[in-house]
Amino acid sequence: MKVTVPLDENGYLPAVYTSLAKTKRANQPIVSFPIELKGIPEEAVSFAVTLIDYDAVPLTGFPFIHWLATNIPMMTEIPADFSRNFTGPQGQSSWISRFYGLNDDYFTNHFAGPNPPDKPHRYTLTVFSLSHDLDLTNGFFYNDLRTALNDSVLAKTEIQILAK
Repeated sequence: MKVTVPLDENGYLPAVYTSLAKTKRANQPIVSFPIELKGIPEEAVSFAVTLIDYDAVPLTGFPFIHWLATNIPMMTEIPADFSRNFTGPQGQSSWISRFYGLNDDYFTNHFAGPNPPDKPHRYTLTVFSLSHDLDLTNGFFYNDLRTALNDSVLAKTEIQILAK
């Protein structure tokens, strides 16, 4: 499976999806970027997506979760702003953790885009094609997703996305 996302002329995620976005909530970008998918296994019934900032570890002490979603219907492009329009299960971002205490339930089940505090970061986008939908509900945690993926993954692709 091949995964691509649009980048600007300098190889960065376009500003509309990052800390430079005009559409924000609690000062966090909330418009998810489009994801193009090719070479999807024929047996796949849905997708799961994670977006994690491992470059955040020196600042936070842990990888920062920006987006978790599963049971995304079969399509060749997950469109821009999908997270705000998707009614399927989405998981908790790190903004909800006790370390940040963002008091906004929106972030328990929606995209919170790249917002690096110090310099450009590399974000790891992982897309899983699934043999069946996962038994998860809104607000699930990353560990719940990892457990549910155990016997469901037909293909997995990771790409790095640079954002400022």
